[in-house]
Amino acid sequence: MQLGAAKKVIKRRGDNSLRYVERATELAQFGLAEARRSAFSLQPTIIEESGLIDALQTLVERSNVPGRLRCNFHSTDVPEEGLPTRIQHELLRIAQEAISNAARHAKPTVVTVTLRWNPPNLILQVKDNGSGISSARLEKSDGVGLGSMRDRVAQIDAKLEIQTAAGRGTSIIVTVPIAS
Repeated sequence: MQLGAAKKVIKRRGDNSLRYVERATELAQFGLAEARRSAFSLQPTIIEESGLIDALQTLVERSNVPGRLRCNFHSTDVPEEGLPTRIQHELLRIAQEAISNAARHAKPTVVTVTLRWNPPNLILQVKDNGSGISSARLEKSDGVGLGSMRDRVAQIDAKLEIQTAAGRGTSIIVTVPIAS
């Protein structure tokens, strides 16, 4: 709030230091969104209380950064009742990591999370319009984020696909076979 007030005062005087205040405001908004995502991840019962679809919707809403990042969620025909809790937890954490990675590294303006049922598979996709990942960096990928996603995918016998190109955004796709 103080940065907002300072911004208004500087704007009236025509001072060019406004850009520093604007950057500080952006960083503060991003930090708040990160804190909300982190606090959300500490709620172990979110899946049990509201289910995967509502949990993903809440995650997406808390990931929005006004004026910087818009997050959207879409879900189609997902049979939530039959989904094992462990799979729901892992998918939520994968989505959280994918959004966080995009926001931290790719500077997207839009992130879209989609959960869809394509029998016998449940498919989670997190797509951003950010800077993408170069193939050299993707191959190296010694970061915690992608490693964490790969570990989570292995734990639920799913498949992870990463579609990306430098300057063209990234799409993280997790395909989970669901036994009927």
